[in-house]
Amino acid sequence: MSIATKTGDKGQTSINMQERAAKNHPYIEIFGLLDELNASIGMALSNGAGAHIPYLSQIQNDLFNIGAEVSNPQDSNLFAQLLHNLESNLSELEPSLPPLKNFILPGGHPSAAATHLARTICRRAERFVSGVENQPEGLLPYLNRLSDFLFLSARKCNIANKTDETIWNKESTINNQ
Repeated sequence: MSIATKTGDKGQTSINMQERAAKNHPYIEIFGLLDELNASIGMALSNGAGAHIPYLSQIQNDLFNIGAEVSNPQDSNLFAQLLHNLESNLSELEPSLPPLKNFILPGGHPSAAATHLARTICRRAERFVSGVENQPEGLLPYLNRLSDFLFLSARKCNIANKTDETIWNKESTINNQ
């Protein structure tokens, strides 16, 4: 079977392999954002984030499960379980980091920078989902927590790679105008 089915050439695609929907349907946008988020986590992993945050690989699988659930709701407990798992990993990760005393700029080690990018994509997905009517229950809390987890993961990557975090310096912007 070819990947090029041509069934989407007129601006429609499948939801749950039966129903056709316009490619700008809100649920199709959710799938696209989850896919983009997943790819950005893959980029973070390929830049070494997995060495310090092994749970990121599981999150990639979770995002596929979420996409399947959004497409064809069947497991009413999925989001609760995934949120529980994510919160457990957050609880383990946060105490391993020094307290945050300042705002930090995204960047640093390539694994941290890629993880920060994944965090911003996650936030975009969260913003979009918050405006969708009949949004899948549980998706918004999961995305909110995931962006927190990705932020902490980026910090962990910088610390593990002995790369300083860049502190936001409001004064440098004001003084350079």
